Amino acid sequence: MRREKIKMLSYLKFTEDSDDPYRCEYPNNSYCTECDIVYIDKNWKLKADNEFKKNPIVCPACKKIKEEYYEGILYLKGNFVLGRKDEILNLIRNEEKKQRARTALSKIGKIVENAEEIVVYTTNDRLAYRIGKALFKAYKGELTIRWSDDNIFTRVYWERND
Repeated sequence: MRREKIKMLSYLKFTEDSDDPYRCEYPNNSYCTECDIVYIDKNWKLKADNEFKKNPIVCPACKKIKEEYYEGILYLKGNFVLGRKDEILNLIRNEEKKQRARTALSKIGKIVENAEEIVVYTTNDRLAYRIGKALFKAYKGELTIRWSDDNIFTRVYWERND
């Protein structure tokens, strides 16, 4: 595993052809019965007319959430996080909306809060990376990103104490 401490956030290129076991072809005009996204011309769309919704399925992102197969985990620690929890969770949800506008399969699976930290589980590695990057840009702090060897799984650590 590579470890990278972020001081200046540089551009990071992601590989498109990962070995995601949940990626496969679906019949055109399939729609997810869980989150209502639609598969049209080999792409998942957030919004589509009802005329395109013909084949009910469960999308790969919803399958990952059900089976707890997460590709990104974001750990938030520090007094700053606990003091501004609502504000930070709002930023996380907004970043998810931005990413879903680009890629409909980017979802937050669950958010676990305890007395010491907040842990965010995402359906893909890009979303965890982008949320960590947005937190660093907005609030500074210390950001550490750990990629797996094949860039499929990412752990992002963000901490600020003040």
